[in-house]
Amino acid sequence: MSAFLQSPVFLAKKDFSLFHQLFCREIDQLLPVSTAVFFWEQDGGWLPEGQAEQMLGPASAELPDLCASLEPAVINSALVLPLELEGGDNIAAIVGELDPGLLRKMAPEWLHEFRATLQHALVRVKQAYIYPETGLYSSRLLKELWSEFQKTGGAFFLIGAQDGSRRSTGGLVKIMQTAHLLEAIMSGPVCYFGGNVFGVYQEKISRDSALHFARRLLGRLKREGLRNVHIGITLVYEQEQRSLDRVLAEGWEALGTAEQRGPFSLCEASFPHNGRNNPLARPAPEVVRQLQNKWRGRKGFCLLLIRIEASDQAGEKNKSSLEQLVTENFQDTYFFVPVHSGEGYILLPDVTVKKGMQTAGKIKAKLDTALGQGQVAVGTAHWPCLDFSRTAAIVNCRKALMHGDFLGPGSVTLFDHVSLNVSGDYFFDEGDYRQSVRDYRAGLKMNPDDVNLMNSLGVALTELNRLAEAERYFDLVLEKEPGNFMALVNKGFALRMLKKNEEALACFAAAEKCREFAASPAAGDISLQLARLYGAGGQYKQAVRVLEKMKARNSEKPGYLLYSMLGGAYAATGKNKQAIAMLQHAIGFNPHDARSLSLLGNLYGAEGQGDDIALALCSQAVNIDDRSWENWYRLAMVKFRMGDYDGAHEAVRESLRRNRKAVDAVFLAGRLYMAQGKRKQAARMFQRVLRAAPDYPGASRALQKAI
Repeated sequence: MSAFLQSPVFLAKKDFSLFHQLFCREIDQLLPVSTAVFFWEQDGGWLPEGQAEQMLGPASAELPDLCASLEPAVINSALVLPLELEGGDNIAAIVGELDPGLLRKMAPEWLHEFRATLQHALVRVKQAYIYPETGLYSSRLLKELWSEFQKTGGAFFLIGAQDGSRRSTGGLVKIMQTAHLLEAIMSGPVCYFGGNVFGVYQEKISRDSALHFARRLLGRLKREGLRNVHIGITLVYEQEQRSLDRVLAEGWEALGTAEQRGPFSLCEASFPHNGRNNPLARPAPEVVRQLQNKWRGRKGFCLLLIRIEASDQAGEKNKSSLEQLVTENFQDTYFFVPVHSGEGYILLPDVTVKKGMQTAGKIKAKLDTALGQGQVAVGTAHWPCLDFSRTAAIVNCRKALMHGDFLGPGSVTLFDHVSLNVSGDYFFDEGDYRQSVRDYRAGLKMNPDDVNLMNSLGVALTELNRLAEAERYFDLVLEKEPGNFMALVNKGFALRMLKKNEEALACFAAAEKCREFAASPAAGDISLQLARLYGAGGQYKQAVRVLEKMKARNSEKPGYLLYSMLGGAYAATGKNKQAIAMLQHAIGFNPHDARSLSLLGNLYGAEGQGDDIALALCSQAVNIDDRSWENWYRLAMVKFRMGDYDGAHEAVRESLRRNRKAVDAVFLAGRLYMAQGKRKQAARMFQRVLRAAPDYPGASRALQKAI
């Protein structure tokens, strides 16, 4: 079976938002006169409230029935053309402002023919913007929508995702699954750029929000089993009028930088180039050369980076450059190297840390007198310091200034382990995990007992897939603070990736009991991991408890994964009606969620709600993901109930090809043999089940009957 090469293409509800203008234009071209075109949908999201009734009068109540029957109609001088959609949604094109005389000439036969012509025409419009083999949107759609996107501003995400599949067909299936997952968790259309690359534009999102979203997306895709994920982000500012070609070029460059940073990394396009967005960049080479000439041959020095803070209180005085102020107040006392008008370095040769800080305080006090209190911040760094080079002290001053920003305006801050924690966090937020690891490690050399640094280092190592190393740092934190919430959570995620499920479950369960859990932004992710692990261990009642609490929390926005997992847990505990309701919600969020489709089809069959729809859903699930033994098993179950024993045998063999230890599939094979009177083969299957799971329900009784 195949998840691609599926034709013909069908219209979907979301197409009428994405292609709204193109669809209206197509209808105008098909009709001989100029018209006004509206689209009605049953949920009332596209027409202002009451407009359908205003246009059609009381007959607007007939729209759902017309859509269900696909019967075109002329109502109140308007032409109503129901359209056939994938998934059974009800949508109609309403064509108004037509000449009543022209409408009277439209015979029923012509209306039916025109409706069919329109249906095909709109499908052709959609086909121009998708890949026919997969149904994924092409970059042509992004070009079509770009003029509207850039009006509001936002961020463009270029996402490279690889799962390491060895089969060409398996790789293409995973590409489609990744695209559908992105569609379920991101707003806006997901465009496929070839290879393993996808592009999504998110409107009205700030730089900080874009970075935060990208980090969460990396974690989500990692837990879905992808081997490598990289994200390049390009910011688009409101009414900026940047061309799509330029945005894409910056996105590709940022994606390339992300690929150099590790297996799961991101990069915002301005970071590598724009000094304003990179406060830890080294100054110009000329600045470095002047400082090198001054410290050459010295056994040690203190370096001060002085910055005039931006503040309205400085008034006219802030117009003076820092170099001018230093000259006026200190004459030739200190060697000063300007970086720009509001920033510069002072080198203090052969001074101790204490003396350097005292001098920094005096310089600040005098400049504050000239500018206004609190207008000058100073970051200080000393050399020698650990294994930092002399030139590293230049950037270390910047790290001290960044540290000082957290202490308040106008601080004098010494470069220390906290500065390295702050700079490590900055690089982590920017997606440069290797540099964040270097800073966290250096901070721990300065203060080996700092639990924040241990925790941060463990998280950064996790992002680099150095999971066993990360686990050791989380253990160090928990040795000092056994109830440390973040260490429990972070260790749980690392253990989950290492497939140490029992240990991971213990960590997440302990984290759930911490007082910090309820207010944590990670509460949703923790709950999903807990439920997944409870389910993997057969503790379905516990999974239901966790997921029901998550669903009840007002702070959580339910998504398809929550509904899918809760549906599966309800099904495992025999609550089939609740399971069906949850799985229907899950498919509403993500119509391509193979697991939910398979579970729902099996439940429809078990509950007698229609063998045909049960078979269709389970077959669709296998088409989408034929690598899951469970999807094949559920298809076999549906065929077994229908009496299609040959088809059930074929499906159960496919299930066991993917997992020979799947006792559910082995037990079903035994039942199939029994139904066909093959008692010896059935007995072998039941014996195999009992060897693997001695307490498997019904296996002992089935074996006795077979013998």
